[in-house]
Amino acid sequence: MTVSLLAAQAARPHWRVRSALLGAFWLVLAVALALAWLAFPYLLNGRRVLGDVGYSIQAERMNRSSATARLLVRPADGPGEADVDALYATTEYLDLIDPSGAARKYQPGRYLVFLVTETTHVEQLPAQPPRATLLVDGRPVPLADVHGPADVRHHRTSVIRFPLIDSAGASVLPGSAKRLELALESTWDRGRATVRKVSWDLPIVYPQGTSTRDMWNLALVMSLSAGLLSAVLTPCLLQLVVVYLAAMAGIGVGTASGPTEHRRLIVFAAAFVMGFTALYTAAGAVVGHLGHESQRLFATLNRPAGIASGAVIIALALWTARQSRVPVVCRLPMPAPIERMDSSGALRAALTAAAFSFGCITCFGGAIVGTLLVYVGSVGSAEIGAAIILTFSAGVAIPFLAAALALSRAGRLAGGPARISPWAGS
Repeated sequence: MTVSLLAAQAARPHWRVRSALLGAFWLVLAVALALAWLAFPYLLNGRRVLGDVGYSIQAERMNRSSATARLLVRPADGPGEADVDALYATTEYLDLIDPSGAARKYQPGRYLVFLVTETTHVEQLPAQPPRATLLVDGRPVPLADVHGPADVRHHRTSVIRFPLIDSAGASVLPGSAKRLELALESTWDRGRATVRKVSWDLPIVYPQGTSTRDMWNLALVMSLSAGLLSAVLTPCLLQLVVVYLAAMAGIGVGTASGPTEHRRLIVFAAAFVMGFTALYTAAGAVVGHLGHESQRLFATLNRPAGIASGAVIIALALWTARQSRVPVVCRLPMPAPIERMDSSGALRAALTAAAFSFGCITCFGGAIVGTLLVYVGSVGSAEIGAAIILTFSAGVAIPFLAAALALSRAGRLAGGPARISPWAGS
């Protein structure tokens, strides 16, 4: 019995050293895993990936816009040397050629829009754009306006619009309409007035592959996310790792141990990851939806976002310090509902991540806008913007969660600050 007791006493220092070494190993591993996403720039040429994705998107969009234009354009044949083409510029077509929304200035929701192109190589074009008349199933529609340059020589494109709502408040293009007929009159035939006519059968049937809706796929989303992670946003998120590791170490200072402590750390890490993922995904959706307007939004948010997030982070720090029973802070009054609502720390983790990310979002907002405007913002899709930033967030979240697993194994070492926490407020 005495021999066994002596052996146990002799082995205790060795066990403590072994435990400290293992804890240090897991702690170093946790830090390395949390910073693992920083290896992306060395493993992946993000700018090349972004360039490849951008080229494929632009090429595909050009192919689809050309196919849609061929569907909607009609040659207006007639006497004279001039070549005249009329294109029925539907909402779908305008969105395809200019997804950022600039072409919406033609207001296809309020007008029937036609783009008329005149070209001549020998004679000079008439001084004024052609006069236009529109018939819908034989019923005339009054002209709204014509915009086109005057006194040009060989090339001219005019925008001709007709109102979609008549004076009685009824639609001039009901769902039952079968035919549009556009008559164009000008002096193309050596100064003599002539009329050229074009028509479209309704409804317009767009073949598959002539819109941007199915242009994106999972491979493009993941490629762009990896490019963002490697080339654009990596430096701006380095501060998030510091906050994350500090918060993880702080949550490990407490009374729980063993499986309970392990679960508590994992829940805390998952809540932290969900906090910044939700905010970043929302930012991607905003950029995808607003396009170029999101630049102005991020610039407006800069100062208020910093102030608001700073105030929230200070409040959360006081809350956490009071929970840790720091002498000075624990004397601060705290409403009972707040004390009870987050005993596990998960809510504080999510709020801390969201608050910190909200403050940083204007920092890397320029990087988000600058990159996504070329890709997602030009497509004009909130869904694609959210999907790309969600995938990007997963690239950061996976190393963070792996770091939480490693840190939970170093709980004994991470719990060391508990011995000095009473002195933190002195």
